[in-house]
Amino acid sequence: MRHPVVPPAYRRHIQLGIALFAVGLLVPTALWLSFPRPQVTGLPPATATPQIVRVGRSLDQPIPADWQPPELNPQLEAAALAIPDTLPLSETGQLSATLPIVDRLFEVNLPALVASPALNLRDGPGGGYVPVQVLNQTTPLTAVGRFAGWYQVVTAGGVLGWVDSDFVSLGVPSSTLPLASTIPDPDPALLAQLDAAAANLRSGPDRSYAALAQLSPTDGALTLLTRRENWYNVQTAGGAEGWVSADLLTTSDYVARRVPVLTANPQALEAVRQARSYLGYAYVWGGATPRQGFDCSGLVKYVYGKLGVELPHGSAEQWRGGYGQKITRQRDLRPGDIVFFENTYRRGISHVGIYAGNRLIIQAISEKVGIRVSSLDTDYWADRYVGAIRIFE
Repeated sequence: MRHPVVPPAYRRHIQLGIALFAVGLLVPTALWLSFPRPQVTGLPPATATPQIVRVGRSLDQPIPADWQPPELNPQLEAAALAIPDTLPLSETGQLSATLPIVDRLFEVNLPALVASPALNLRDGPGGGYVPVQVLNQTTPLTAVGRFAGWYQVVTAGGVLGWVDSDFVSLGVPSSTLPLASTIPDPDPALLAQLDAAAANLRSGPDRSYAALAQLSPTDGALTLLTRRENWYNVQTAGGAEGWVSADLLTTSDYVARRVPVLTANPQALEAVRQARSYLGYAYVWGGATPRQGFDCSGLVKYVYGKLGVELPHGSAEQWRGGYGQKITRQRDLRPGDIVFFENTYRRGISHVGIYAGNRLIIQAISEKVGIRVSSLDTDYWADRYVGAIRIFE
């Protein structure tokens, strides 16, 4: 059977049509290939499954000796190491329960009024002395003495202290008040004596902590380092450090007011110390040990695991797992809190770090910078903050 012969004119039309059809496919394809691929920025995922970036040939290998840590911000690093773990004043405006109460009569007693919205009542005549109360405007006082621009006063509740004379209305010349003859030392030695036949020096501020040693009065004075509730962190004359119940120690109220008060649990502070020891380590997606490197949730998991707290590997899982107490407001954060962020590389909870105090976070950020310190004051982190969990009260 013979096929029909296509005339040359029709053949040229068919060939032209095929050519135009091919061009119609090739041009859009070429244009599509010429556009740059969209780049996804943000933090590497903690729960997805991209190719793992390894430090060595396997995740079991240590970080190589020639690995160079990223360049860090010295100011931020220094601030992270200076953990703010003391509380200047409580919510009641009172530093401690050991207020200086009047225990004698004064020759001169003049009525006075506070002339400032909030005036510190201090335990000495100067800004370097400890504030013991905050006095509201028009609070009535009794002025009993003066020294270098400060009035010694007694409150209606019988608390004895000093106020700046510039913020007090006296009504009579200040020379009417007697000049104070003795002034307390603003920076006394923070010492205490053991007031028991023996006492355990413990590893933490509670009787559930292990006893490190036994103390006796013959060991000499103890240096008071910090206080948490009814326990003092002390150092012996021999250099040993630990915790002793305040019920077993004797010291003056004046000294006790000067001992820094811990607002964070010692274990929470230990979490910060552990985390900052890994500053400069490599970021490795999926890593959760120093040998592997860390991703964000891996660092948190490892640090808290060393303190006996088992957390899952994943920022969203850590946030939703019901661990500890939820903290929502940034101003309520304490050192050691686990801080969570959303919408960093995907929607929802996607990043986590450890709060170091001073609005700083220790976190495993990315392969480029590794583990470093960031500030909550930067817009990126402030806008993505979700909340925190507090494991140790």
